[in-house]
This record gives sequence, structure tokens and C-alpha cells, in this order.
Amino acid sequence: MLRVLAAGGCAVLLSAAAASGQGRNSKEKPVPLPLPPSATPEARRAPPTEGRHLGLYRLVRSNETDTLLRVVEESFRAVAESSKRYQSVAALPEPASGRQGCGVSATCLAALGGAQDVDEVFAGELKPYKNGLTLKVVLVDTRTDRVLGSDDQVIESQTDQEVRARAESLACRLLAGGDCAGEALVDVDLPEMKLVVDDRPMERAGRNPERLRLPVGAHTLRVVVGDRTSLQKPLLVTRAAAASPVLFAREREESIVLSSARDLPLGIDGRPALVPSMRPKPAARWNRTAGLAAVALGVVAGSVGIYEGLHGRSLIHGANASFDRRGSYLPGDLGNIQSGKNAASTGNILLIAGGALAAAGVTLYFTF
Repeated sequence: MLRVLAAGGCAVLLSAAAASGQGRNSKEKPVPLPLPPSATPEARRAPPTEGRHLGLYRLVRSNETDTLLRVVEESFRAVAESSKRYQSVAALPEPASGRQGCGVSATCLAALGGAQDVDEVFAGELKPYKNGLTLKVVLVDTRTDRVLGSDDQVIESQTDQEVRARAESLACRLLAGGDCAGEALVDVDLPEMKLVVDDRPMERAGRNPERLRLPVGAHTLRVVVGDRTSLQKPLLVTRAAAASPVLFAREREESIVLSSARDLPLGIDGRPALVPSMRPKPAARWNRTAGLAAVALGVVAGSVGIYEGLHGRSLIHGANASFDRRGSYLPGDLGNIQSGKNAASTGNILLIAGGALAAAGVTLYFTF
């Protein structure tokens, strides 16, 4: 009986000692535990570029009255919502009253976007600059505070159409990979008119108005007919469908005129009124008339010169024949010899002058 009790007591002591030893070992050498699924390296990878959530931020208060700021904001939203890169687009909250906003600060935008649970933030701002303004945009990754892209432009205009075209161009470059195209209509009423966009000739389809498909943004256009060209005009292209011509080209007696729709008077139907092209009259070819006259005068002078030369030769030949028959010259023969020499000299002069006039006439006819 005593042996049984002693064995039980030892077993209890050994089990207690083992438990305490395991406790000490567990504190000194913790057993590694598997990481939860959210902390695995696969889960910490950046989300895919497609299907991301985008936040739009503008330093625009709800009571903002500047229409250009609203134009920029609408352009940003329209391009972002049409981009295949993003699953959703949301407007980020504006600054509280009396507080300064983020502007285009990457750190501030990343913190603001992270608080709103978006993957990227696209922001822009306008600032006055000389006779226009500057438009600056930035795209920020909220997880890394990294600037994914930025750009800025100087807009030497304050019209809604130009600001919209510039804003859409910048947004397309950063949010849609530059894959934004639009159309512009140009009224050209002569088939021989050639269109030069951004100093590069554009192939025409032969219609009027001509429909040009171009990247969204601000371009330049001039019209060429033969060796004459118009002044260069801005051509603004947006994502909106083109409903009416924005530029009108006409040929005039003095030049090629390229006008914008807002510079033309409106007709009864409310459309710009513009008379058709007037082809310049061909210049009078005075050079051909003068050339023919010079050739004719040269022929006449040459003919008279030939006659005088032959006449003088005949007089001299007759005097020499009389000398051969009589052995001496008669008084009239000496006069014939002198007259023949004078006629021969006159004939030579007229022949040379006639040849020069004929040559000058041919040159005038074919050269000028």
C-alpha cells in the first residue's frame, strides 16, 4: 500500500515538473505560427492595374463659380469613367471650410485617397498665367505615395472649348494610355484644297465638310491650294461628337482664307454665312504677246537686212562686171560700188538686230 502511494506521488511531481519545464521552454523559444492569409506575400502584392478604384480630387469648393474649373472637373470624370483601367470612379471630399486642400501634393493625395479606400488619386489645378492659365495634373498611388504620372500645360486662352480639349488630352494620356480620339469638321468647298494638320498633310475623303479623326487635344490647321496657303488656325478636338464645322476655308482673289465659326456672321438659318470660293482669274499673258511681237519685228528686220545685203551685192557685182568689159569704171559704177557697200553694211546691221529681237522674243514667250 505504501508503495502504491509513493508511486502516485512521484507521478504527480514528475508531471508538474514537466509542465513547468514546458512553460519555461515555450517562453524562451516560441513556436513559429503560420501567418494569417492577409499577411502572406501573395496578399501583400499590389492590386492589378485593371479594375482599380480611382478617386478624383479637385481644389474646387461646392460654391465655386469659375466655369473653367468645372470644365476641367467634368473632363477628368468623363475620361476616367470611359477608361477600361478603373472599376469605379468617385469624387473625393473637398477641403473643409477655411482649410487648405492638397493641391497636387502626392503625400497629401495618397493619405486622402487611402482614407477613402481608393487605389489611385487623380488631381488637377488651374492657375493664372500671363494672358491665360496653367493646367497641371498628377496621378498618385495611395499605397506607395508614388507619382504614377504628371503633366502640365500653358493654355493661352480662357475659352471653355480649349480648356476642355487640353484637360481631356492630359487625362487621356494618364488614365487611358493616350487612347482617346475625337472628330472635327472642316468646311472646304474645293476638291483641290489640301489640309495640313500640325504641319503634316492629311488625306482627304473628298467630302464637304471634311471629317477629320484626330487625337483629343489642341492641333493646328492650314489650307493649301497650289503654291498659296492660309494662315494657321487652332483646331480643337474633344471626345464629344462633332455636329457642325468649326473652320471654313475659302479661296479668294488675294489669298486662301481660313475662318472659325465664331468669326463669321450668321445666316437666317442660324448657321455661319459664307460665300463660295472665287477662283482667281488667270493673269494676262502679256509676255507671250510681247514675245510674239519681238519675234515678228526681228523677222521683219532680218528680212530687210537680207534684202539690203543682196541689193548691195548686186550693185557691186554690176560695177565690177562693167569694169571687166571696159577695163575701167564709169562714173556711175563708182557710185554703185559705194551704194552697194552702204546697203551691205545696213543689211548686216539689220540682220544682226533682227536675230537679237527674235531671240529675245522667244525667251520672253517661253520663260516668263
